[in-house]
Amino acid sequence: IAKSGDPGGDTIAIDTRLGQRVLKHGLSQRVFLRIGVRGIRRDDDDVARTPANISLVIDRSGSMKGAKIAKARDAAKMAINRLSGRDIVSIIAFDDKIRTLARANRVRDPDDFQDRIDDIRVGGSTAIYAAVKEAAREIRRNRSSRRLNRIILISDGKANVGPSKPHHFETLGHQLGRAGISVTTIGLGNGYNEDLMSELARTSDGNHAFARTAADLTKIFNQEFDDVLSVTGQDIEIIIRTKAGVTPLRTLGRPGEINGNEVRLRLNQVYGTAEYSLQLELDVPAGLPIGQADLVDVEVNYTPSSGGRRRIEQTIAGRFSPSDDEVRESIDPKVMEPILELQARKRSRQAIELRDKGKVEEARKVLRKNAYELEQGQRRYRLQSSRLKKLQRNSAEAAASIADRAKWNTSRKQMREDQSNRQGASVKY
Repeated sequence: IAKSGDPGGDTIAIDTRLGQRVLKHGLSQRVFLRIGVRGIRRDDDDVARTPANISLVIDRSGSMKGAKIAKARDAAKMAINRLSGRDIVSIIAFDDKIRTLARANRVRDPDDFQDRIDDIRVGGSTAIYAAVKEAAREIRRNRSSRRLNRIILISDGKANVGPSKPHHFETLGHQLGRAGISVTTIGLGNGYNEDLMSELARTSDGNHAFARTAADLTKIFNQEFDDVLSVTGQDIEIIIRTKAGVTPLRTLGRPGEINGNEVRLRLNQVYGTAEYSLQLELDVPAGLPIGQADLVDVEVNYTPSSGGRRRIEQTIAGRFSPSDDEVRESIDPKVMEPILELQARKRSRQAIELRDKGKVEEARKVLRKNAYELEQGQRRYRLQSSRLKKLQRNSAEAAASIADRAKWNTSRKQMREDQSNRQGASVKY
């Protein structure tokens, strides 16, 4: 595991490894490279952690009446209690109109913020787009590379005032992500648009959660703030340069820029509670000699909470052998686990597209294949993975319920959550 050159101030560590530690001599072949990036947590967490600049955006449309709005208020107040005077919060409530209950300010008087949350009452329709834009304005008043800049949106409905298509929110997410603002989205119940909410989170580098009932909100908010309060670095740039004739082919799980032998990836933030797993497929030429050869240089640049820029560098080598047994025994399960997960996510997206087009049986076949491939992959690589088991179970359940409209609506939301980064996940992409 590599750290920066300043051992007293490391806030990020990287773990780089090839899918096969030993490669077959004399063959042109493809191999996966995995780069794990995680934050380093310290005993003095509140001092070492990155301060938060948060905007809480709460749906108060008519469908949120009763337990939904009550639990949303409770979860938001709990979140305020977890912050300190180093953190900044704004609170926005929306129906068809946007109401800024608290302008961005430090959490020096938690009771004041909680009183404003208690004032939220349900109203009319659902103007999600305008609410997120207003939250972004509040965030920008104090936006800094030394703060975690995040919007947390909770809604139970479809956007029916203003822009309302997933591509509108995909574009908005890209804009906010490039500005260093991530958006976490929490969809409550079966009425919200999971495509819209998951795309907004994905493109801005936030989390997405499906709260089946109002009672789930406290757990989800707690997990979200576990993430928020564990951020140790931001504005992370990963530069991968291949050597020895190795060619980068594609990134998996996260878009990257490939230019010749150089690949660039970007993360908005890194958590101490989770590891980002970044994957790259490489083409290795046939002409490398028996023995060890350096194949890839990795450089990670980031901003810690103390400011400035830090750098971590690491070189990844491969060993070439004529032995098939050596090659086979060198497969690294920790690299293959995310590859299986990302392949499963791709198949589940394909199943959703087929089902949306009315091709029910074709979608069912893809989901059954997904469950089968996940089971076989875990056996092949001798994995005991709770994440893969959950994906396998969800695919099988979705295949069984695909013809039932109500059950499919729930399964579809579960699958969109499975395809997203989630609060409390130990691995993010």
